[in-house]
Amino acid sequence: MEELFGVSMDLIMVVLLAIFLASIAVVGWMAWRNPVMMKLGLRNIPRRMAQTVLIIIGIMISTLIMAAAFGTGDTISHSIRSNAVEALGPIDEIIISARATSEDSFGSTSYIPYERFLQLKDQLAGMESIDGLSPGIGEWAPAVNSRTSLTEGQMRVTGVDPASLRGFGDLYLTSGDDVRLESLGQGEAYINTEAAEELEAVTGDVLRVFIAGRDLPIEVKGVVDKGGLAGAGPTLVVPLEHAQSLFGREGQINSVVVSNRGGTFDGADLSNEVTRELRVLFADRAMAAQLKELLGQEDVLAALEDREQALGASRQPDMASLRQELQQEGVSDRLIGLLADDRVSDDVLDALGKAGLDQAEREAGTLFAGLGEFRVIDVKRRVLDVANEIGSGVTSTFVIMGLFSIMVGVLLIFLIFVMLAAARRTEMGMARAVGAKRRHLVQMFVFEGTAYALASGAVGVVLGLAASALIVAIANRIFAGGGAATPEDFHLVRHFEVRSAVVAYCLGMVITLGTVAISAYRVSRMNIVAAVRGLPASTTASSAGWDQLIAAPWRAAIRPFRLGGRSVRAMAAFHPAHSLGYLIQALWAVLGIPVTIIRTLLQAVWRLFRQGWLAVLLGILLAWAGITSDQAAPFAIGISLAILGVGLMIRLALNLTVLRAEVRDRAVFSFIGVGMLAFWLAPFDPLTDLYDDLNAGIEMFFISGIATVAAAVWTVMYNADLLLRAMTAVAGRAGRLRPVLVTAVAYPMSAKFRTGLTLAMFALV
Repeated sequence: MEELFGVSMDLIMVVLLAIFLASIAVVGWMAWRNPVMMKLGLRNIPRRMAQTVLIIIGIMISTLIMAAAFGTGDTISHSIRSNAVEALGPIDEIIISARATSEDSFGSTSYIPYERFLQLKDQLAGMESIDGLSPGIGEWAPAVNSRTSLTEGQMRVTGVDPASLRGFGDLYLTSGDDVRLESLGQGEAYINTEAAEELEAVTGDVLRVFIAGRDLPIEVKGVVDKGGLAGAGPTLVVPLEHAQSLFGREGQINSVVVSNRGGTFDGADLSNEVTRELRVLFADRAMAAQLKELLGQEDVLAALEDREQALGASRQPDMASLRQELQQEGVSDRLIGLLADDRVSDDVLDALGKAGLDQAEREAGTLFAGLGEFRVIDVKRRVLDVANEIGSGVTSTFVIMGLFSIMVGVLLIFLIFVMLAAARRTEMGMARAVGAKRRHLVQMFVFEGTAYALASGAVGVVLGLAASALIVAIANRIFAGGGAATPEDFHLVRHFEVRSAVVAYCLGMVITLGTVAISAYRVSRMNIVAAVRGLPASTTASSAGWDQLIAAPWRAAIRPFRLGGRSVRAMAAFHPAHSLGYLIQALWAVLGIPVTIIRTLLQAVWRLFRQGWLAVLLGILLAWAGITSDQAAPFAIGISLAILGVGLMIRLALNLTVLRAEVRDRAVFSFIGVGMLAFWLAPFDPLTDLYDDLNAGIEMFFISGIATVAAAVWTVMYNADLLLRAMTAVAGRAGRLRPVLVTAVAYPMSAKFRTGLTLAMFALV
């Protein structure tokens, strides 16, 4: 698997690995600076082993899901690639004639003289990237096994030139013996294993092959392994001269197969280079210049740009390069290579047709048809690209579906550490009372969470790959019992890339560490007296004012100079050790300046966001970006942000009234929750009609699910007391149930944040 959501897996691995290593380095530095805090954080792990095991199991959910998704994607991609390579063997490109003659029949490949192949062979003799050229004939014909009466309506009759096998390897019988095509006489042929299975044919059987109304008996002289020149489907292999005689095409061929330098997989790496050089070699530059002039018109370029937006990620680069080349001076080799690509030409014609440029479409079709004498099809590269796309698509689907489980895991991690903080409030309060700062509490939780994450990530990757292997085994059982889909037709082979394991582990670690850090920061905001006395956590640390936010960067910038001055004074007092210590602190303070600036900016942005207007602005910008790019995800997220911002602005306005805080919050947050529910639950079709075609991929399934659950839980929690009153009123008729009900919901209602997290977890499940 090479890509995920259109992004290279190599790039994803490098970025995640960098973030993971940086995070571990920061945690290691904190442990070196504060070994006491590290010991305090880690000492709780062995105290309650059952709790530790439960936490590790909860944290590893996300890593397990991702490792299983990546492992399954690797297996599917590798299996398809292996099947494709087995079918094509050493064949990397196919050259066919692009110009039909009066002798060609409808639906058949055009023929060229054998002498033209010899000329091509001389022309391509200097290309070091090519190590094999083989001319041939390939036609379809029905066949019947006279002994078994079994038929094959699409038997491929292939004529292979025995003198042109260099670079393609020898053909082998299933017994392991070499195939000698030149030894076959008229009316004799080899068949591949696929044809032998379809017709239940063995050596010595006589096949009746129907060609041009003639019933020709052909004796089977042996069964060859399928793949490469022997074909992937049912194929009958004869010498080229015999095939020319069978089809009445003496001295002609209808295809030339190309083998690139390197092995079966390595040869595909040179396919882009070889294909481009061949297309440039075969192209008519005068015809290419006419095409450039036609396609370089403004209305055509606009149509191509519209078409580019509708293409998939794998096809967009070629269309973008074509538009760029059309606006350059001259006819470059790059432009010719793009124009000669049948996929690009099809996209261009589709763009002209959809734009209503019928005249330009007809002219372009004529010019494309006459652009080159030959068409070059990079068949192996295309098949491998399809394999990568399918593997990436399967992985993307697994990841999208697994994101719900991953989100549940994130909420579970958050809830675990909130619960741990609640259980240790007295302990943390005493630590604060004897001089520990908030950052020390954060560090304690980060140390503990990192230890959990390191262990759970490793376990999650191993179990995820095991789950992937189980999925593959079940899929193969399904293929085996699927009627025509036998294991021989397609069989998944377990294959795991080290890169995917690294991505799964690092991604799980990054998610876990981020969640731990956020939850640790939240639980550190406590009232010391309330924590020590075990009172409810009704008070949190006050937020810094604007003056403190503005002063923080200035203090950070001045601190290195102050420490540097102390270092100078210590040196003047003949205290070199103290001077060196102050100097090291000054250098470290310099490194801390950008961190302070970033933290201050984030705090300022968060404060503006909570006022509402910044959320509205960001929502409008995101919605506009979604409309201009025809993407539903940024549009929907932008509308949700706008709804949230409007609610926060209303709350800010209501703060100036005499309404109680409880009433204000209930009204505002109920408005936000109901508004978002109404938006996400409404039919999406009217929006697509209003804003043309908003492309909604599978990612919308996850985004809409998360948004709907969040809005519903938000609404319920801010109206929980009303729901409690309604339940109490109903239960009041049965007097004995009322105290039970009130007691049962008292604790959840006293800790609404934890209750909301729990509700969200179960709703996502």
